[in-house]
Amino acid sequence: MIHYMNEGVPLHVVCAAGSGVTAVIFGSPVDVLKTRMMNAAPGLYANPIDCAVKTLQKEGIMAFYKGFGPNCLRLVSWTTIMFLTLEQLKLRFMGISGGH
Repeated sequence: MIHYMNEGVPLHVVCAAGSGVTAVIFGSPVDVLKTRMMNAAPGLYANPIDCAVKTLQKEGIMAFYKGFGPNCLRLVSWTTIMFLTLEQLKLRFMGISGGH
């Protein structure tokens, strides 16, 4: 098996940051649609699919990633702190190592 990084804090940081970026990539379109539906005037959108179609037609695919940078900073920092803390707690207080 090929190992690119050894078990430890650097590996945990990289993995946590990667999970935060992945969450934003997949979550942003849903978040944008939810925000548009909540802020829309009554009757503007019939349902979330109508909102998605109108957004895509009017603004293009990148409209679904508005606010990507700030969301990425927020979620990457949160997941990094949370997963790093979890791994350290598991190791120090429970004696559980994530390595082999």
